Amino acid sequence: MNMRSKLELTLLSSVLLLLLVGTSSAEHPARSLMTLYASDLDNMTAVNPYTVSIFALNEVENNRHLDEVRLYILWYFSRLNYPDNTGLTGTIYDYVIDNDNERSTNQYDSVDGYAGMFLHLLHRYVRRTGNLEILLNHWDRVEDIAYLIAYFQDTDGLTRALPGRGEKYLMDNCESYGGMSAYIALRKLAGKGRSAYYGQVRHSLRKAILIHLYNPDRRMFFWAMVNRTASRTNWNQFYPDAYAQLFPLYFHVLKDNPGLQHHIWHEFIQRYKQQVSTFPIEQRIIYELTRKTMEDLSP
Repeated sequence: MNMRSKLELTLLSSVLLLLLVGTSSAEHPARSLMTLYASDLDNMTAVNPYTVSIFALNEVENNRHLDEVRLYILWYFSRLNYPDNTGLTGTIYDYVIDNDNERSTNQYDSVDGYAGMFLHLLHRYVRRTGNLEILLNHWDRVEDIAYLIAYFQDTDGLTRALPGRGEKYLMDNCESYGGMSAYIALRKLAGKGRSAYYGQVRHSLRKAILIHLYNPDRRMFFWAMVNRTASRTNWNQFYPDAYAQLFPLYFHVLKDNPGLQHHIWHEFIQRYKQQVSTFPIEQRIIYELTRKTMEDLSP
């Protein structure tokens, strides 16, 4: 199949998905998940796919509203860009829903983080429900999302957050690593076999996080690296400094170093356990998921 035919097929598939998931606010798949957290949200018109993926992940992990999550996944697939305004395929914009109308903002906060979190959600959903159909029917789109992580991986092994920019964030890179782990697992579930290429992307991501974003002198992670300069973390600064430390724990970047995992977790809860109720809802969810992860690691 030539590239033009593939693009036409992709666009036709997008139209069919749009018809399937609908666009009105009353039935909007992203809004239906946001409504579950409405008491914690100041703005119900802004749809950030990264944040909504965290809401969906929380529902999956608690075995709730799985049909709403399915519809959200289909909506996400239907809104992938082919291409976006920078020429990338497989990205997704933020949206606004106003007066029952959905409108794209034509921008996103990151590429690597959105892609990694969605792949992680998709894997957890498929594992929870056994719904291989949603995976197999949209495999081309899954591959396009996974390739974004590989495409944004720099020569040092870390992923850049945005096209044409040099910022590399600890949170995003851990999400990218989690996304690669999810994609490799999804390949197995879909019967696609092993991929040496993506296996190497995953391996080099983890290695780069541990080499470039870990500060051995302080036994914690830098929260970012910009133009080869690391941003030192201050434990007394919650966001992004301290909060970012949860991501290597949740996404198992430190799977071979339980001592360091427990050290970072102890440092975090010592300072912030009593403040959890004040966190924004998506940050509370990540905290709770990390807490469960750490409980599972306890001897």
